[in-house]
Amino acid sequence: MKIADLLDELELFREFSFPEIEVIARYLTFEEVDASKTIFHEGDPGNFMLILIEGRISIFKGGEYGRQLLCHEQRGRIVGEMALLDQELRSASCVADTQCEILVLTSDGLKKMASDSPAVAYHFMHSLARLLSRRLRRASGLMADFLSGMGAPE
Repeated sequence: MKIADLLDELELFREFSFPEIEVIARYLTFEEVDASKTIFHEGDPGNFMLILIEGRISIFKGGEYGRQLLCHEQRGRIVGEMALLDQELRSASCVADTQCEILVLTSDGLKKMASDSPAVAYHFMHSLARLLSRRLRRASGLMADFLSGMGAPE
């Protein structure tokens, strides 16, 4: 199956035309990842993001009490986009729970897409921004629920 066909099945690309998806696909690489392999570590340079095509991954964050599981991600999820966009170090680790198939977009690939096809790159970046906004709203809601459960300070 072609990369463009894989992308066309995913929610993030629902608002893209197929010709736009074909452009994006040119900047992605397909990789298989063995179960139990660490895809990236917390603190690594953030020079790529991934789109999970098949399999399941776990996201872990280190802390005062050791490594904590943040979430499991399944098919269609975008992972590592924050570090790709802001060029900061990874904020968490990503481990393949099962054999996985991923698509990888590197920072160089993103720059090349922006240079070669600015309108498509803009549309892609806008979609990533909306994704990040939804995740931030969800995290803010969870934090508010957590804090309200702790009771008001006296």
